Amino acid sequence: MKNIFVMALFMLAVLAWAEAQQPGSAPGSANQAGSHGQESPITEGCLGGSNPNYTVTDTSGTVFKLNLPPNTDTSKLAPHVGESVQVQGDVKDAGKAGNASIDVQAIGRGTGNCPAGGARNSQPPPKR
Repeated sequence: MKNIFVMALFMLAVLAWAEAQQPGSAPGSANQAGSHGQESPITEGCLGGSNPNYTVTDTSGTVFKLNLPPNTDTSKLAPHVGESVQVQGDVKDAGKAGNASIDVQAIGRGTGNCPAGGARNSQPPPKR
């Protein structure tokens, strides 16, 4: 129960940080048109790659390139390569092999398991 609370608190902190990074956002200001009331999908998978080319591989084997916002401190991602993460953001080209990407709005710990060392590179697993 404590882990769920800590994870929820972490996700809220990341979302608040991500919102503060948006141009023109200030405490109490209205959201940009088109983003109010709509939440981007959350994709869960194993974090892979290295700075600045991070990826997430979901359970179906789809590799998503992470399009991180400018000025993002990516040094905090490196220690978590190979771990399960949840990424909130707009998914693009999910149906096109090798072109799938996510415009990241928030990222936090996932609930799944990743194969040992399996997500430490940015290459997709071999097709069988």
